[in-house]
Amino acid sequence: MTALERNHGARYCDKYKYDDLRVIVMENELIRVSILLDQGTDIFEFLYKPKDVDFMLRTPNGIRNRAKYAASWETDYSFMDYYEGGWQELFPHGSAPTTYQDARIGQHGEVWGVPWEYEVLKDEPEEVSIRFWVRTVRTPFLLEKTITLKSSEAILHFSEKATHEGVAPFEFMWGHHIAFGAPFLSADCAIDADAETVRVDDVDHPWPIGKDGVDHGLVIPTDRDEEQMKYLLNLNAGWYGFTNTKRKVGFGAVWDPKVFDCLWVWQEFNYTKGYPWYGRVYGSAIEPFSSLPKAHENGTRLLKLDGGETLETEFKVLAYDGCTRVASIDAEGRVTPKE
Repeated sequence: MTALERNHGARYCDKYKYDDLRVIVMENELIRVSILLDQGTDIFEFLYKPKDVDFMLRTPNGIRNRAKYAASWETDYSFMDYYEGGWQELFPHGSAPTTYQDARIGQHGEVWGVPWEYEVLKDEPEEVSIRFWVRTVRTPFLLEKTITLKSSEAILHFSEKATHEGVAPFEFMWGHHIAFGAPFLSADCAIDADAETVRVDDVDHPWPIGKDGVDHGLVIPTDRDEEQMKYLLNLNAGWYGFTNTKRKVGFGAVWDPKVFDCLWVWQEFNYTKGYPWYGRVYGSAIEPFSSLPKAHENGTRLLKLDGGETLETEFKVLAYDGCTRVASIDAEGRVTPKE
């Protein structure tokens, strides 16, 4: 608990609740981030204060307390019933349900819908640092992450660690489902990333201009009647910038491509007229991921830990303004605009 409440510099508050769900708010002079501690440490608000822009998607369902609400039929796809938008950690699986080592694992893994524990490591005006952790139920993992926010930086620093507490080797997926919505998201938005290839409908194209002449870095709604997935492959470096070119404000991420070696791009521009969106979601997610969907079934790349081993990684996310496109984001979170 916060010993002395502070209204300046880097700070946090753990006294809030949203529909009886614990929330931790971390903020400084430039950004405010709200973390849903009792449901997966979902980040449902990432507000850039200078432009009053919250990047995160909000679905019509909103935040649903799972203790108070039950879907009419629990399925492998319960993720959709409780999905409020925002940012979920997907571990130790992503995409459609799978069975591995006799464990049935539902859509997007185990940690998105459960309470996490936390401890405050540092609470000073110059820097706030909080450690979060959770143990999975059907698989043998301890997942830990430390989130740090420094004064006068529009950067959120992450240090993560996955520990395999079982005995037999375990292959797994790991990703971050970061979803953007209006009013930040619009047809004026563009993705920049250092990739060689974009895969669309199982066809590989050069990135960003495909063999079909389409600029896949732009938000261009089509006449589809269902959501669309694209995959950025062969990353030369682990970063992306997603910019609203009209408002000149954007969200960036930088990570280790040896861990998260591809980007999933989810696009749902009011396409899906049936379950789960019923034509009411305008959103897009840009997701650093370790693996492509159905990696267990298709025999494609997975992360692997032997019993007792740990995998550690660090990454950053940030807000920026004043440019329309991004040439690069370095390891310190410095953004270089395109000419």
